[in-house]
Amino acid sequence: MKTSSKLNSKVFWLLFAAGACIMAIVGCSTETKSGFVTADDTDETVVVKPDPLNLMAIGVPGFDDEIAKQWAAQRDGDLNISHVSLEQFLESPKLTKDTDLLVHPASILAELVSNDLIRVFPREALKAPEMSLDSCLPHFRRSLVRHADQTWSVSLGGHQLRLFYRTDILESAGIKPPGTWGELNRSIEKLKTADAAKDMLPIVIPTSEEVAVQVYLARVASQIRDRGKLTSFFDRRTMKPTIEAAVFAQALEDLKMYHQFSGESFTVGEAFKTFADGKAVFVIGWPVFDDDANSESLEQESANWGVSRLPGSARNFDLKDLVWRDRRSDADPKVDLMGIAANNISIAKATSHAKDAVELVTWMTEKQNSQKLLPGAAAPFRATHLGRIGKWYSMQQADRKFLDDFVDSIEQTHGSRIVLMFPQIPGKHRYLKSLDDQIRTYLSDQNGDPQKLLGQVSAEWETLTEALGRETQIKELRRGNGF
Repeated sequence: MKTSSKLNSKVFWLLFAAGACIMAIVGCSTETKSGFVTADDTDETVVVKPDPLNLMAIGVPGFDDEIAKQWAAQRDGDLNISHVSLEQFLESPKLTKDTDLLVHPASILAELVSNDLIRVFPREALKAPEMSLDSCLPHFRRSLVRHADQTWSVSLGGHQLRLFYRTDILESAGIKPPGTWGELNRSIEKLKTADAAKDMLPIVIPTSEEVAVQVYLARVASQIRDRGKLTSFFDRRTMKPTIEAAVFAQALEDLKMYHQFSGESFTVGEAFKTFADGKAVFVIGWPVFDDDANSESLEQESANWGVSRLPGSARNFDLKDLVWRDRRSDADPKVDLMGIAANNISIAKATSHAKDAVELVTWMTEKQNSQKLLPGAAAPFRATHLGRIGKWYSMQQADRKFLDDFVDSIEQTHGSRIVLMFPQIPGKHRYLKSLDDQIRTYLSDQNGDPQKLLGQVSAEWETLTEALGRETQIKELRRGNGF
């Protein structure tokens, strides 16, 4: 009986062990996947939905429900998008407690950092293969996202002002595409009496609110920026404005000359439409088209379009010694203004969902999703985007050579060693608005004095600097050049 009992016991434990192994193989393990967990003790699937992410879009209307829908389908979690105007935010720069991410103009990066509203973007996330940061255009992964030698955001790109021109008209008038601002001015003078340009404006530029200042800074960029000079608007030791220097007045006079041909305050879209409709030979801006633009007409007309970076200058004005100097022979005479209509995405300092927030940024900005989701809210910021430049500007049917030349001009910008940025300092938007207001006043005043106007701007900047704290601003100026 004892032997039989021992055998029965061994059989029992052998059967138990075998059954346990079979059950382990068949399906009692816990398996975790994106969005759900399979329970240990049941065949039923228990859905564990991730907490919703809350994204605040500050002055970026292009972030819409389609992005939230695509994220929900990908992650099985909600993305709540709220909107606030830039002006409203700057009146009281703060976030709601549940804000996880912000999409915002790159121009307010220092404002967000100084108010402790965003956190440094995790280095490991930036280096992850999914982010593929090296494929982002160089100045977008550096200048617009850095402050105090740290990376705070991921750039969603920014539009860059370009010179567009009618190649057929210039050829008929015996004019070569201008490489410097002086050459552009001489071309405009010649077009005034050229038969080929009869009934056409020589040039149109956008000068609507908050655009006039960007066109002006782009006009003066190549004359005030050179290697080794990180800021060109303030003395880095005293924060005293330099904008009363003669070079700024000269650039303002040129801007007024360009503006007088149209006499109207155009938006970028209105200025480009004037050019696209065959009413102007030159335009400064970037392409703006509706999705329902006539593709056949666009293909035909754009075959006569040329595009280049904005003109440059062979001479550079030294704002310290107040003298003109010849630019080095090996230096690029063209200097692009960065940060125009540029947006970043950042992670809120107080978020309790930092890991999910980083996952969303990575998902949104990777190659395929960014090309599908962001053309309405961003500009090309990856090298791969340039292969589909027509999609980003709703001009897929444009002439292939024109599109290739447009891409070449963007690549030249990001291959250049120097660009210009207005310093990333607290109050940046207020400094620029002060200048923008005075520029537009000058453009509408037949007898305006550019030197007097810039003196007024200088005084307003000094008042603003005092209000924000001069020592604080000097410190931020040194931290916030973006390079």
